[in-house]
Amino acid sequence: MESSAYLETMKKHLKTAYLLSDEKTTAMIPVFLTTLQSHVDRLAELAAGGDMHQLSRASHAVKGALLNMGLADLAQTAYTIEQQCRDGNRTFDYQALVTELHHTVSGFTKDC
Repeated sequence: MESSAYLETMKKHLKTAYLLSDEKTTAMIPVFLTTLQSHVDRLAELAAGGDMHQLSRASHAVKGALLNMGLADLAQTAYTIEQQCRDGNRTFDYQALVTELHHTVSGFTKDC
């Protein structure tokens, strides 16, 4: 999905799920994106460090944030990371999924 499509999905979700006006939606998205980018940056740090417990917790937080904004496809990626950590899978390529998620989120956060 392209950056503009992610932003449009978030706007639609905020309007329908939370019954927000255009003005409130426009005001909330930059704040959310800044926070999301910070969480995803932290996720990348944790993936590099190998602390699976902290990576699981951070993935869970990112998943929730993404679901709150209607980004279920990205939330599924965070959920996969979370579950693999909880399962103790040391052979799973966490870095690849975290990098993919980081790249995607960075792509639409810079556009806002």
